[in-house]
Amino acid sequence: MKKLFTLFAAAIVAVTMCAKTAESGSCGTNLTWAFNASTGVLTIAGTGPMTDYSADNLAPWYAFNDKVTSLSIVPGITTIGDYAFYLLSKVGSADIPEGVTSIGDYAFDLCMSMTSVHIPYGVKTIGDCAFGACPKLETVEIPYGVTSIGSHAFAWTGIEKVVIPATVSTIGDYAFQNCPNLTSIFNLATNPQTVNANVFEYTDKSKCTLSVPDYAYNNYSKPQWIEFSRRKIPTTYAVENSNYQLAMNFETGVLTLTGTGVLPDIFADGTHYYACDLYGNRQITQLSLPAGMTGIGEGFFHDLNSLTSVTIPDGVAIIKKGAFYACYSLESVTIPSNSVIIEDYAFELCYNLKTIYNYATVPQAITEKVFYDYQYDDYILDQSQCTLYVPKGSKPSYQAAAVWKEFKIEEMPALEGIETPSGSPSRGEKVLRNGMLLIERNGKTYTTSGTELR
Repeated sequence: MKKLFTLFAAAIVAVTMCAKTAESGSCGTNLTWAFNASTGVLTIAGTGPMTDYSADNLAPWYAFNDKVTSLSIVPGITTIGDYAFYLLSKVGSADIPEGVTSIGDYAFDLCMSMTSVHIPYGVKTIGDCAFGACPKLETVEIPYGVTSIGSHAFAWTGIEKVVIPATVSTIGDYAFQNCPNLTSIFNLATNPQTVNANVFEYTDKSKCTLSVPDYAYNNYSKPQWIEFSRRKIPTTYAVENSNYQLAMNFETGVLTLTGTGVLPDIFADGTHYYACDLYGNRQITQLSLPAGMTGIGEGFFHDLNSLTSVTIPDGVAIIKKGAFYACYSLESVTIPSNSVIIEDYAFELCYNLKTIYNYATVPQAITEKVFYDYQYDDYILDQSQCTLYVPKGSKPSYQAAAVWKEFKIEEMPALEGIETPSGSPSRGEKVLRNGMLLIERNGKTYTTSGTELR
């Protein structure tokens, strides 16, 4: 009898163990998930697209929907699946990493505690009800490049401000339905989207200001948009304490600077205001910098999350502290030959850098703080995976130089055969196309050996 009882007890334990909900598993061909019950963190890691779930087949971590308090979505994932984080009622924020191209239907629907979300540059579509019924969600800046916003995407949220890029052509029905706190909309399209009356249903338009580019102001005298109080966004701006002027084209994402000298420090007064805040840090994808520029001030291009590449003009001798801090999407940087000073944190949190062209024959003396971040371990540039192109014959110097030696170093071919009117070597813009380094000057494109491409 005792033996029979022992066997019965063992069977009960086995059944109980089998019934225990798994705390990790697969969520895509090359993606895994893991929930840490002691910290409340749900981690998604790996590469490629996430599995699409549904109301009848919810994500496996839904079993912990009232226990998950934080999301860690590791760079490498390319899509957020349908119903991925549906009804995770205690998650307060979502930091979607660069590389994600779509946010699925109901992906964050009914995340009742969510107050903020980072939507990265590279996302093209936001699905139906993607952020619906998130009553504490207050501010959303949709990045340049998004083309469609699904129906009910931000309905029944607490958003107070929304930025809609010029690239959005489709806004689904009820997308901003019942947003009682919405008081500010920035629509950056030259010609406003054609939308149905229900897009802003139960949202008080009389208390909401619609800001549009100054060159597009008269185009917003159309149904649905004309009901808002409108204001113009000035697309040219004189930078204080300098002779510089900014000009923004929201359709192309290009910010053009004109002027000479050193761009001013924008942290000098102890605040975090910076000139590009005028146009939204996720709407600027390219910079056009003038030949007369001699330096970049502290933090001037801080936090331009949609900037993918930058060519710093030849005259720039100093790149100051935090100049390109937290430009998450930055993949390529060209540093001119006469840049002799690169201060700490100049490229901190630029963790997606893949190529650096440094034209200095003698490597600049820099510290590890130029590229490194001490606070965010998951967002550190892997220098060994970033290719540093240096002038021909200077590779040994870079291999012996602190910090630079940690990069994957390659020599550039000598720039010969391209002459400017003055007869000096060309200082045209260096660009990388399909893995080939090219020179663009005066509307023409050359190989590095001087052959014009037609």
